[in-house]
Amino acid sequence: MSNTELLSDQATQKIDDLTCSITENVILSSDQQESTLINSDSNSCSKDMSDIDSQVKKSISESDIKPSKDNNFYLIKWIEFNFEELPILLQNVNGPCPLLAIFNILLLRKRIIIDSNRDVISTERVVTLLAEYILEYDQSKLSDEDRINYEHNVQDALAVLDKLKTGLDVNLKFDGVDKFEYTRECIVFDLLNIQLFHGWVIDPQDIELRTIVTADAPSYNQLVEKMIRQRHSEREELVRESLLIEQFLDENRSQLTHYGILQLNQTMRDNQLAVFFRNNHFSTIWKNQNQLLVLVSDQGYLDHKSIVFETLTDIDNDSLFTDGYGRIWRKPEPVDSSRDRDLAIAIHNEEERLFHEAQLQQQQQQQQQQEQEQSLVNSSQPSGSSLRQSKKSKNKSKRSSEDGDDKESCNLL
Repeated sequence: MSNTELLSDQATQKIDDLTCSITENVILSSDQQESTLINSDSNSCSKDMSDIDSQVKKSISESDIKPSKDNNFYLIKWIEFNFEELPILLQNVNGPCPLLAIFNILLLRKRIIIDSNRDVISTERVVTLLAEYILEYDQSKLSDEDRINYEHNVQDALAVLDKLKTGLDVNLKFDGVDKFEYTRECIVFDLLNIQLFHGWVIDPQDIELRTIVTADAPSYNQLVEKMIRQRHSEREELVRESLLIEQFLDENRSQLTHYGILQLNQTMRDNQLAVFFRNNHFSTIWKNQNQLLVLVSDQGYLDHKSIVFETLTDIDNDSLFTDGYGRIWRKPEPVDSSRDRDLAIAIHNEEERLFHEAQLQQQQQQQQQQEQEQSLVNSSQPSGSSLRQSKKSKNKSKRSSEDGDDKESCNLL
């Protein structure tokens, strides 16, 4: 057997043993349910990676998602993101929780899928889903050397998965938003293809401070040690350096600088999802059309569907909420119920007044129309005196004509 094959088998053995241990712990912590994975022969796990993968999948299906007494669970909020309805996990207690930031990125990337009818998920199941995703990577295209390195990375990542629930040992550097001192925990981000950023960067125009920091104290831990060490030095220039460092740390307690925000916007790609480290807290950050947005993962916003991100524009936390498309959320204006009631009464009274006026006007028009019709009828029919006068005049004319005839007849005689 070659040395390469021997190393590969040894790495696989370590991964198998570690993964089996994690799988057993997950199943045991899941309300202590009985599982077919744990039996009298569970002291020895299979050395085959496919067996491990099937065991992890089985533990996922059997793990209970009911909230535990220790609030060891996450609420699920469904949001609109990139024209799809996707889930994110919300934090129930304040804490660093890099697990939440990492898992939300995988959910938004649709690398991990959860049932649409779920509204809560246990922490143990989240860890198991993450372990399953790590083990699903196709190693067939890797060379022997790359596969060995990958398996070592998987071993390191699985070893720190449990730490993701509480925090990671991260030591940032002040010369770039993507600069961190490499630790074992950082392998998780590399393995999942997730970048880790911060915004605590010294402005290059501050030449003196930048020289002090980059000389022999590029990281946060080294800078604090240097400040303490030189504080009581007999050399005046060293004491002054200590005071400058202390002033810098005091003025930037938010662990964010204006230059850091500028460089963060220049470094991140558009539509990129990453983890943002600030004040010992890990958040999911998204760049959308030159706008930096931090995912709102507090469970207090569970019922606010239109609040998804908040802007990262300055160091004073003067942020605005946005929806899943980066559009600014506007708070609805408060409604004065008493004012609305008075307005409604006034409108009702005005409508009644107009109705009565219209009704009265209609009645007047009808009355006028009736009077006009009656006058027309009266003018078309002559009165009784007129008839009598016309009859008398006719009688007179008749008598006069008869008298004339009599006179004419006499004359003839």
